Amino acid sequence: MCFLASVTSSISSTSSSKGTTYYQLLDAFNETHDEANRLTLSLNRLKGMNNWLENRVKSLEEKLSKTKEDFENLELVYKNSSCSCTTKACENCELLGKKIHYLLKTLDKLTTRKSNFEDVLASQNCVF
Repeated sequence: MCFLASVTSSISSTSSSKGTTYYQLLDAFNETHDEANRLTLSLNRLKGMNNWLENRVKSLEEKLSKTKEDFENLELVYKNSSCSCTTKACENCELLGKKIHYLLKTLDKLTTRKSNFEDVLASQNCVF
C-alpha cells in the first residue's frame, strides 16, 4: 500500500512539473516569436534604408564623375587658351584664374552643404 502511494505521488509530481515546464516553454516560445517578429520588421526597415542609400550613393557617384569631367574640360579650355595680350592683360588673366579657383571652391562648399542639408531633411521621420 505504501509503495502504491509513493508511485501515485511521484506520478502527480512529474505531471505537475511537466505542466510547469510546458508553460515555461510556451512562454519562452511566445517571447522568442514576438522578438523574431520585431526583428523582422526592423530588418525590413533597414533593408529599405539600405536600398535608398545605395541608390543615393550611385547618383552621387554619377554626379561626381560628371562634375570631374566638367572640371577637366574647363581646365583644358583654360590651359589651351592662349593669351597673346600685353603683360597687363596677363596679370588680369592670373587674377581671373584666382577668382575662378575661389568660385569653384565656394561652389563645392555650397553643393556639399546642400547635399548634407538634403540628407538631414530626408532622414527626418514624420510623426502624426
